[in-house]
Amino acid sequence: MKCKSALFFIFLLFFIFSSYSQGIDSALSDKPTLQTTATPAKSTKVQKHNPKLAIALSVVVPGAGQIYNKKWWKVPIIYAGLGITSYLIYDFSVQTKRYQNEYVYRLNKEVDKLNPKYAIYTDENVLALKNYYRRNMEISIAACAIIYFLNVIDAAVDAHLFYFDISDDLALSWSPYIGSNSLTPSLQQGVSLAIHFKK
Repeated sequence: MKCKSALFFIFLLFFIFSSYSQGIDSALSDKPTLQTTATPAKSTKVQKHNPKLAIALSVVVPGAGQIYNKKWWKVPIIYAGLGITSYLIYDFSVQTKRYQNEYVYRLNKEVDKLNPKYAIYTDENVLALKNYYRRNMEISIAACAIIYFLNVIDAAVDAHLFYFDISDDLALSWSPYIGSNSLTPSLQQGVSLAIHFKK
């Protein structure tokens, strides 16, 4: 065991002294260097993705914010949801109006205006059907409003995360490092860690 420790200690000393012996040559360090100044390149204005614009587009035209965010596949889903709920609002409002008119005609004893299709229903049935269709119409209005606001929220979130990278190119690599320090002429050892976000 002592032999292994001694060998390890000798190896460590050899490694440290070999790095100290590789000092910077003073003859090389006194060479004149060419000073160059870099001319700044013409700056081109990069168009950043604007979340406020995506929100405004989705408020004015549902799905336009998703098109701006390059999420084309969401537009048919938005319009399917808005179309179905709009149709249900229309259908339930028509049914509500029909049963409401029938109930009012019955209360006012306007027999000539009664619909013969509803003759099988009692007054309570007609009132219950009117309330049923009215409740469904209100639920459809709420669903349509929720889909509209989700469209705006989705456009805002997608716009804020437009540059977010979730690719497989994220990696952590390490390598041994031997370099010099500006304060001392000797070489120093270490480990270099690098995080790669994109290729």
